[in-house]
Amino acid sequence: MSNTRELSFSVSDLSPESVAAIRKNLDALKEYLSKGQAPSIRIGKGKEIPLPESLISLFSHALTKAVAGKRVVIVEEDDEVSPEKAAEFLHVSRPFLVKQLDAGEIPFHMVGTHRRILMSDIIEYKRKRKEQTQEILRQMREEAEELGLYD
Repeated sequence: MSNTRELSFSVSDLSPESVAAIRKNLDALKEYLSKGQAPSIRIGKGKEIPLPESLISLFSHALTKAVAGKRVVIVEEDDEVSPEKAAEFLHVSRPFLVKQLDAGEIPFHMVGTHRRILMSDIIEYKRKRKEQTQEILRQMREEAEELGLYD
């Protein structure tokens, strides 16, 4: 993605022993955080570096998703990506994404003859789509309940 390197993590990249160690230590990390203790990391045998709890929570969340089989990708919000990368991130086809761009559903700008999209705009579009889907499902459930089709 643009000038920065995409960072990603998946348990498929690790040995079974490493995955087991992560699962074991993840539980310990969650328990530690639940007690409100100040998180830190130790480098080698010596220096301990305090870390903000928000960073450790993010790390814990990323590891939880990874051990559940999800690929975790870290991107910068202001990264600019091509329509191909944006479509890949959204799990849609490139032609569908281009239609969304042309319809004004996702902001973009041109760099020469190429479209570029901010990751923050892609993330916002994904969030809105999820909200819309949840609302439609809620309405369908209510209608089914009114008709006696849903228990």
